[in-house]
Amino acid sequence: MTTHLLVDAGGNPVAFEVTSAKGDERQQVERLLDRVSRQLHIFHKETEMIPIFEADKGYDSEALRDKLLKRKITPLIPRRNLGKSRVTRKVASWIEKRRWQVERAISWLQRKFRRLVVRWERRIIYWKGLLNCSLIKFWVDRLAI
Repeated sequence: MTTHLLVDAGGNPVAFEVTSAKGDERQQVERLLDRVSRQLHIFHKETEMIPIFEADKGYDSEALRDKLLKRKITPLIPRRNLGKSRVTRKVASWIEKRRWQVERAISWLQRKFRRLVVRWERRIIYWKGLLNCSLIKFWVDRLAI
C-alpha cells in the first residue's frame, strides 16, 4: 500500500489517498485536489496568491502539469533525467522549495501513531480509518492550542 499525502503551506496534512504499490502517483493528484477544491477555490478568491503544487520527481509529467495549470495551480515539479537532455527552464528563485514539509508531516503521524510505521491491517478500510483518526487527532491538537 502507498499513502499519498497532501499538505498545506504550513506542512499540515489536509488530505490523503491510499493506493496499491503498483499505482501511478500522478493519477492520485486529481483525487487529492478534488477533496480540497472548494477550500482551494475560496483561498484563490480571497487572496491574490496563486496556489503552488510542489512534488518530487515521481510526479513528473507534462499531462499533470497541464491539468494543474487548467486548475490555476502552478506546478513546481522537478524533471527526471531520462537520457535526452531537455531544455532547462528557470524557475523563479523567490519560490522556496518546501517538499520536506510532507516528509515532516508523515514522520509526525508515524511518531504519534506507531501503528502507521508498519502496516498490520489486512483490509484497506481499517488502514484508511486509522489514517483518518490520525488526521483528526492532528487537527484537534492543532486547533486546541
